[in-house]
Amino acid sequence: MGGPDKVFPLKPVKFMARPKGRAVDAQALAEVRKLLGTQPRRRDLLIEHLHKVQDRYGHLSAAHLAALAAEMGMAQAEVYEVASFYHHFDIVKEGEDAPAALTVRVCDSLSCAMAGADQLLARLPRLLGKDVRVIPAPCVGRCEAAPVAIVHQRPVERATTATVEAAVKAGKTRCDAA
Repeated sequence: MGGPDKVFPLKPVKFMARPKGRAVDAQALAEVRKLLGTQPRRRDLLIEHLHKVQDRYGHLSAAHLAALAAEMGMAQAEVYEVASFYHHFDIVKEGEDAPAALTVRVCDSLSCAMAGADQLLARLPRLLGKDVRVIPAPCVGRCEAAPVAIVHQRPVERATTATVEAAVKAGKTRCDAA
């Protein structure tokens, strides 16, 4: 058998010419580079960079995720995992249509469900129309003010169909909006 004087030949190690995953689209890479400008490409800035892409394009396309991963020197799976973890990112897979320009997320955690989130989810799509996407969202961390809806980025606490509709019609979609 393989005693101490027996030599086992080593197999040559093959290196991949490029990382696994989606090929990086040149246009998407140029767009990501332009968005990030001179900002550092550190891992701790990933969420901030994802926000920049989401805010500019209204969603995160598969091409932009791959380009961001390449630009930051990260695995595509890592970037996707972070983007898909947070409720405020809209990931659009290859071949899918981009979401409506405005998204209303209704928290469907236990507190919000008990306070009427199901009724909001049922009524808001008809009330707001096809130009507004209404989707359930995991806990948004405002259980004391349930039910909570997020109109783009702006939380509407103790939400009713009337208060959400008013926020949408008034264009109150950002946290800094008065």
